[in-house]
Amino acid sequence: MDELPKLKVHGRFWVERGPHAFLGRGRVALLEKVNASHSIAEAARQLGMSYKTAWDMVNGMNNLADQPLVIRLKGGRQGGGTVLTDYGQQVIANFRAMEQEYETMLAELERRHPHFGQLRELDRRLRLHTSARNQLTATVSALHEHGQRIIVDLDLGANSFLQAQLTRASIEALDLYPDRQVIALIKAPMIALSISPVADIQTLRGIVSHIEVDDEDHAEVTLALPGGQHLVIALDHAGECPPLEAEAFAVIDPRQVIVAVTD
Repeated sequence: MDELPKLKVHGRFWVERGPHAFLGRGRVALLEKVNASHSIAEAARQLGMSYKTAWDMVNGMNNLADQPLVIRLKGGRQGGGTVLTDYGQQVIANFRAMEQEYETMLAELERRHPHFGQLRELDRRLRLHTSARNQLTATVSALHEHGQRIIVDLDLGANSFLQAQLTRASIEALDLYPDRQVIALIKAPMIALSISPVADIQTLRGIVSHIEVDDEDHAEVTLALPGGQHLVIALDHAGECPPLEAEAFAVIDPRQVIVAVTD
């Protein structure tokens, strides 16, 4: 078995108001961009999200705050635009200060338990348990409006990309934002296999690295992706398998991609 990477203590700090998420790293980053640009549209552009997504996040924070965090100024000597209130500035400062203390606490926990990273059995228990055969580590690169859904662009590394289609509620619940580390889950039977790219349909290119056939002529094909990750595809008939070491393409509906976070 390959040597597992050393465990490292991580965590995510956020603030809630009752059952609702109020502040998190992504939301505060949005407020900081608004503060710098005086524009929700420009802040959204810089963070790779749609204007509506950014506006909804700002509006939601304003509704949950004791006082408005962001206000709109009409034109004048300052030129108008969207600005943070003094209260909004203080909220950001307080969040960043608490977040830094939280990171310090995690670093101290890691220092006080130096052997934690060597516990391989604990590492196995901490892994995500799911029926989905495919668990791909990814980084959110952008979010786009697509009707009533949000398309999330996921960077798998080595110029390999995947898209997931999520609801706005899921985006809020997971606190997704550009540069957020996530796991993309895809069930093996939900992936089709092609020996050539398919126009206008999402595909991932890989090399056939393993084929396993059962007694009922069902097959599982493993594709080695460019970034070193692997994707398992379940086929009803072994005759559909391309040869080993051949280039092949996984055809994936963005609606079948589940996004998970681990902190």
